[in-house]
Amino acid sequence: MMSVSSPELLSRSQSRVLEKLEVIPQHTGPITAGRYEVIRRYLTKACETPLHPLGGLVETVVTVYRMTYIGVGSNRRLLRQAVEEIKSYLRRIFQLVRFLFPDLPDEGGVIHADHKGSSETNQQGLVVSSSTLLLPVLLPRLYPPLFTLYALDKEREEEVYWDCVLRLNKQPDLGLLAFLGVLQKFWPVSISVLGEKQQVLPSTKDACFASAVETLQQISTTFTPSDKLQVIKRTFEELTQEVQALLEGNFLLSMDDLLPLFLYVVLRARMRNLAAEVSLIEDLMDPSLQHGELGHMFTTLKVTLSSTFPAAEANQTISSSRTFSFSSSGM
Repeated sequence: MMSVSSPELLSRSQSRVLEKLEVIPQHTGPITAGRYEVIRRYLTKACETPLHPLGGLVETVVTVYRMTYIGVGSNRRLLRQAVEEIKSYLRRIFQLVRFLFPDLPDEGGVIHADHKGSSETNQQGLVVSSSTLLLPVLLPRLYPPLFTLYALDKEREEEVYWDCVLRLNKQPDLGLLAFLGVLQKFWPVSISVLGEKQQVLPSTKDACFASAVETLQQISTTFTPSDKLQVIKRTFEELTQEVQALLEGNFLLSMDDLLPLFLYVVLRARMRNLAAEVSLIEDLMDPSLQHGELGHMFTTLKVTLSSTFPAAEANQTISSSRTFSFSSSGM
């Protein structure tokens, strides 16, 4: 399967990797979630190894893509073309993968649950898609030129959004929570600092819901839509836990309660190019996730982001706009 002209030049570890990749994982019977994981690991290693045909293909694709969209090719008008090119890579490489593994279901097919598994994924079955299988090995290498195009495309939105972020973040925590319409029962009374409880004062700043804020900031350190969605999910979980701890019991947040709280977290996270992040996720996320829990949380982030624009346009300072209601602007 692989040809190496000078095997004596390879390190011992490289030789072991090549030996393992020489043999395609075999199986009998239908592909289960466990066998799918074996295939996924094999493909990941193969795509990371230039001497493997798949690795050589990925290396060539990445080189061509970068040459096209870096430098003079870094133009916002080329964004749609750049995105469609990645989707084309996924479709065509997935065809090669199905040639190597004929029993692998086609795009959108479902792998039935392992009876031994107990996780939610195992219970519901696993949806096979080119994006979940191949984006983790392909997108990190294409990310710099692609995200630059998204940032250029969202430049105007980013300017308005960032102006709003800077102005609203001048306010202390309780003032910002009040302005955003967060119910007073959700306002933290005290916070833990190095294991010690400290009272939240009118002057306290950047302390409330700090764990959720720090979690959301990690979205810029990830590459794939699925990883970014997991960051959003963990942010919601952190926010919910902090609210439940505040109320000393289980409390189910309604959407009316959640949106202003999440908007507070988004503003305090001070993330640059958030509109570009949202647009990238929307374009490349697995379609099977759009209507599930992750899709719902992502929609909440989009609504939250759009809510900052009326604030920026209608309010010059918080003191002159106490009557502005985010809930009345579509939230």
